[in-house]
Amino acid sequence: MEVIKGDYSQTKGIPRSGLCVGVHRAGAIHQKMVRKHGDGLVVWSLRPDLDFIAFEKDGLGVQGIRSTNDMDSILPESERLIYGVRGAPPQIRKKAQEMGLELLADATCPFVTQQEEAELELLEQGCHLVLLSSKTHHGISRLRGIAKERGREVYIVEKEEEVDHIRLTRYEPIGVIVQTTFWIDTYKKITVRILDRFANVRIRNTACIDSLQRLPEVEKLAKQVDAIVIFGWTEGMTNRMLEVARAFNPNVYKIEKVDDLRLEWFRGKEKVGIIGANETPDWMVDEAIERIKSMSA
Repeated sequence: MEVIKGDYSQTKGIPRSGLCVGVHRAGAIHQKMVRKHGDGLVVWSLRPDLDFIAFEKDGLGVQGIRSTNDMDSILPESERLIYGVRGAPPQIRKKAQEMGLELLADATCPFVTQQEEAELELLEQGCHLVLLSSKTHHGISRLRGIAKERGREVYIVEKEEEVDHIRLTRYEPIGVIVQTTFWIDTYKKITVRILDRFANVRIRNTACIDSLQRLPEVEKLAKQVDAIVIFGWTEGMTNRMLEVARAFNPNVYKIEKVDDLRLEWFRGKEKVGIIGANETPDWMVDEAIERIKSMSA
């Protein structure tokens, strides 16, 4: 059996680690802070369980630095703060100041920062904010926190028909932004519906180009193999990759760790593909490839 690995090496903007720009950058910042300051570092994160997974091989998170979403657990007298890759709501940043915490670094993804800037711009223009996003996405609390500071509500729209549930009149100004890893085809369909219903619409496409560039490689790989494995654990990008793969291949499987692999997936298959999502490092994909080869030997 031949195992084919999805190749991002020719994809502009994706680091050699295989990670998205935001996660790669955050890991580099975390490692730099550990080298420079040693122990007592805390990453405040919207998803603390995910912050160090990609860097386990380097030992990040084992010593010197921890991750939490509980501000009250941080000790101002002995710990210093870093904001994680997914950003922090304004209420968290305000509390950090009130607690007197020393902020060493802000590792917020550049695309998340761009999204926040777009939101602020639209709110300052007097727009009501519409976010195209899955209802369970971790970034909603951050964006709602920004809007709340300005006395505004954020309308979350995941499906076309939900546009009709927005409690606004036709001529009220609408500002539209999108979850960084939202499905782009759905984004386009919802946008058309919004433009049909509302007359004063301003749109900022805040989708993460880095992440969306992975999807053509998923399609390419799915078409040339008998089965394909998507290695990822993030809600947004992993789901997008699964949707694309299933459009071209009936045998699509998802794993979050190497131990999730199952021999029955590969019985009778001549070619198996595997590709990592935006928070899955290249070394993890290589470990999965070796496991598949050993299972089928």
